[in-house]
Amino acid sequence: MERSTASPHTLEVPRTARWWSLSPSGNVPVRGTLFVLHGYGQLAEYFIRKFQRQADEGWHIVAPEGGHRFYLKGTSGRVGASWMTKEERLSDIADHVRFLDLVRVQCPFSGSGPQVLLGFSQGVATALRWVAQGQFKPSEWTGLLAHSGVIPPDLSDTDSRFHSAPALQLITGHADPYIQDPELRFQTAESAWKQAGGQPDNVVHHGFEGGHDIDPDTVSRILSTIH
Repeated sequence: MERSTASPHTLEVPRTARWWSLSPSGNVPVRGTLFVLHGYGQLAEYFIRKFQRQADEGWHIVAPEGGHRFYLKGTSGRVGASWMTKEERLSDIADHVRFLDLVRVQCPFSGSGPQVLLGFSQGVATALRWVAQGQFKPSEWTGLLAHSGVIPPDLSDTDSRFHSAPALQLITGHADPYIQDPELRFQTAESAWKQAGGQPDNVVHHGFEGGHDIDPDTVSRILSTIH
């Protein structure tokens, strides 16, 4: 007897997504907006606190949160979030690109001064896919920071859209356990950037004495050059 085969189906539904913001104090001149995308297993509420220094320096901080929330251990306790998994990967990418577009469109700080995008760890791939597939052209970003993450290989299908992108700032900790060879990682990133249409001489390397975490000194130093 021939057995029936299950068929997959998809359905688009409205859902509630969240993002967090952190603004400069009233006596600090506003310098622009920094969008920050967290890594795997982080929540935007806590990730945004790593950028208090940048807020104190005059930046509005906007931290969207990945739509996949889960318990970090077992079935209770601390919760983390991620942007996607290998399951329904393309649909999840399209969903979070639409979400990120809406955040920038509706964010009251967007358009006020330079607009800078920083991705950390898994958030690097998410950030660059947003630039590649979102409604805002690479030239509409004043700065791109790839902190402790990798450039996704699927950017090679974006028809050289990154040719007009600002310089890609690559940040890597010398003691990052996920990166065995920082120099090789930089070379790989440059190659992936070139395949995506980015200008190969438009990549800047930044190393710091630390592990897999945000380095506020490096971030602030880069932001100080953006106007």
